[in-house]
Amino acid sequence: MCIWFRQGPRQEVAVGQGPDCDERDNGQTVFRTATQRCRPHAAIDGRVLEELAVECEQFSPVVAVEPSPEPQCLLLDITGVAHLFGGEASLAEKVVRHFARRQWQVRLAIANTMGAAWAVAHYGDTWTIVPPTETIAALSPLPIEALRLPKKTVDLLHELGVYQVEQVAALPREQVSSRLGPELLRRWDQAVGRLAEPIPGPTPPPEFEVAWSADYPTGRRDILESVLDRLIHRLGRQLQQNGRGALKLECRLECLAGQAVPMTVGLFEPSESADYLLGLVLMPWERLRLPSPVTAIHVAATVTAPLVLRQQEMFFLGSGSADHHRRYLAMLVDRLSARLGPDAVLRARLLPDAQPERSWRYDPLVNRPARRRRFSSSSDTLAPRPLRLLRRPVPLQGAVGSAVPGYWVLQGQMHQVFDVWGPERIETGWWRGTTIGRDYYRVETTTGSQFWIFRRLRDQRWFLHGMFE
Repeated sequence: MCIWFRQGPRQEVAVGQGPDCDERDNGQTVFRTATQRCRPHAAIDGRVLEELAVECEQFSPVVAVEPSPEPQCLLLDITGVAHLFGGEASLAEKVVRHFARRQWQVRLAIANTMGAAWAVAHYGDTWTIVPPTETIAALSPLPIEALRLPKKTVDLLHELGVYQVEQVAALPREQVSSRLGPELLRRWDQAVGRLAEPIPGPTPPPEFEVAWSADYPTGRRDILESVLDRLIHRLGRQLQQNGRGALKLECRLECLAGQAVPMTVGLFEPSESADYLLGLVLMPWERLRLPSPVTAIHVAATVTAPLVLRQQEMFFLGSGSADHHRRYLAMLVDRLSARLGPDAVLRARLLPDAQPERSWRYDPLVNRPARRRRFSSSSDTLAPRPLRLLRRPVPLQGAVGSAVPGYWVLQGQMHQVFDVWGPERIETGWWRGTTIGRDYYRVETTTGSQFWIFRRLRDQRWFLHGMFE
């Protein structure tokens, strides 16, 4: 599959069949590609193309960026996976819907070679499936530009009166190469399947790892600290040269007794500063106990992210900017996590769950995945939620029935109800086993305090679940 993208207000993506082949039950070799047709617009940003490549991994295990000085396409090998989506037509519909949700208009072509699918997607109808036996027939009426030829070759063919692919097919092969060069025959053979055109494998991400081996095992901490300093500075230079920052740093000390002592440091924001990384590593290093002399040290940035470039402030006017405070917050989080452990510095994250006590969880602020999907809720669709939620709902003694209780006693204090808002009904899905159904109310007491209470539908009992601040 080859998907061709361009930036602009109106874009038309064309999806077809790509180049890595597979023998099907009928003995025919099948390829898959997808490509995009659009009017001339500014070239798509390379970073956007990489993000789209990650998205397309849901359609193929092999996704590569087009090998070109100015890549505009993604190449996907979907050989043998179409049946997982219900067939070629069903897979094509899923691709179309996916890009439609991203505000892309999609053109789709399926053929037995990448070149044929690229051509039909660019110059054919909106949605075309070319049977393997009709590749030449589908290519014949298309313009010669559909063969992905260099501009100088296209201009020369036009001067000779050749405008369509069928005219190229009629030219004598022995004279084409000598008069027009080998590129025309190569592209033609790739389009009709005479010459293989494999999808280039995905470019492996750079590895950021440095190591040191001791001539003689040593347990002297001053020597080992000096080695860590040199290794982390080498690692920082690698990160800086690639425009990346470390989000997770792993150190491994190989000891003489055959044991490996690990140290892991997570970061809130990516950093390539060797001095900063070294300072974080030395925090757990102070508490580290070595079972025997060290023979080797390995340091690797196992999770990285692009560095965020920020303009420096010329004047500091006291309160500082939001970006200035965020950098100090990141430093505080990193140091606390290095000192106390990554599971000790947490943040609450919302989850898309109807049951309030299961609609959030605590996540570490460091060692986060590079990409994560966020759940956001709209205040227009959800009733207000309390800032404080009890770990478990507390039964309101004596409160039973459909009417909101007029008062209740909590920790020896009576709360008299003054005003009520609601109800808001919450029910869980059948797949949870025991179905949970509740009617939630926001109540205000005579003292001005506001509480979140609910009536359990199965037995009409009332519970206190949270307090509004």
